Amino acid sequence: MLAIFGGKPVRERPIAARPLVYSPEIIKDIEEVLRSGALVSTHGKWVKAFEEELAKFVGVKYAYATTSGTTALHLALKALGVGPGDEVITTPFTFAASATAVLHANAVPVFADIDRETLNLDPASVESKITDKTKAVVVVHLAGHPAEMDAFMKLADRYGIYIVEDVAQALGAEYRGRRAGSMGHMSAFSFYATKHITGGEGGAVATDVAAYAERARLIRAHGETEKYWYEILGYNYRMTELQGLLLYHELRRFDEFQRAREEYVKALLDGLSGLEGEGLLAVPRPKPYVKHSWHLVQVLLSVERLSKPRDFVVDALRSEGIGNVSVAYPVPLYRTPLFQRMEGHGRGCPWSCPFYGRKVSYERLPNAEWAAERVVSLLVLPNLTAEDAADTAKAFEKVLRELRR
Repeated sequence: MLAIFGGKPVRERPIAARPLVYSPEIIKDIEEVLRSGALVSTHGKWVKAFEEELAKFVGVKYAYATTSGTTALHLALKALGVGPGDEVITTPFTFAASATAVLHANAVPVFADIDRETLNLDPASVESKITDKTKAVVVVHLAGHPAEMDAFMKLADRYGIYIVEDVAQALGAEYRGRRAGSMGHMSAFSFYATKHITGGEGGAVATDVAAYAERARLIRAHGETEKYWYEILGYNYRMTELQGLLLYHELRRFDEFQRAREEYVKALLDGLSGLEGEGLLAVPRPKPYVKHSWHLVQVLLSVERLSKPRDFVVDALRSEGIGNVSVAYPVPLYRTPLFQRMEGHGRGCPWSCPFYGRKVSYERLPNAEWAAERVVSLLVLPNLTAEDAADTAKAFEKVLRELRR
């Protein structure tokens, strides 16, 4: 009997994130920061050290830390001059920030469809959405699988638009030997608690172009060129020293964390292979020319063959003790009230901005709708084990075989 109906769960103790164990060296560094009183990046060393390490890791000349992945995306768009009257194309199958950052820049989000094999933006669909108002494309490397960057950079050259890489879920991923975040005009990273490395919160922008980097640096700190002298509109998007310290140390352990992720994923995919063979689910596999960084394992249910909908399956898996299961994402962004009501900043801006002068209609996109109906997501954390993976596969087998039509 399924646990959701009162049966015994696969795991009595649910799978859950466990806190990292910090070394005495890190604790000592934290104490030094606290005793120094230099808690802000303008007076400390750790944020700068992290920015230097991140730039080397990604393979770019410049990286600047921010308060979150959302502010990083906003900062990247503003540094590229995105503003009123502009359109920015992105995916509807993503976290809200990929599109709300466009709204924060007072520009209009336009949604293109995704590819069913990787669930990333489809370059052909993006090209069909380009107009004379298109200023940029926010390309999300979803779940850790890099998007088709060669195709997107060709679109950038052909139409004179910018490419912003959203690397929030893909730190360390590679596309044809290049690190995610090194290929677009600018890139944005997130260091939220569930990401590959974390300071609890935090983000960063990166670029190889000095002019974009300098503009991002100014916008990040009030547009101030010297004390109390403000050249452009800016914000306070600075990271704290304690966040920078944690991220510096975690980035240096990235390979160790990633090996653990990959071992868990390998065991999980091996465990799910039987259900794939039975046609009850599918797991998008990495393309041969990419390196997946495994923020999530996206499982696509064969909902037509099940007696219950996807959301019931998720509840049933949680009842079996699979605590790292979620749905990313249950509905395409264009169907949420934010984009249906088009209220934005008030009075309909940016959609009703006089510099824009067009009427927007968000149509349903078939592949995004298809994915949203059947996706089940498993968060990949470095403390998960092969035993956790085996239990997760057992729970899927138990639930799906019981619900099979």
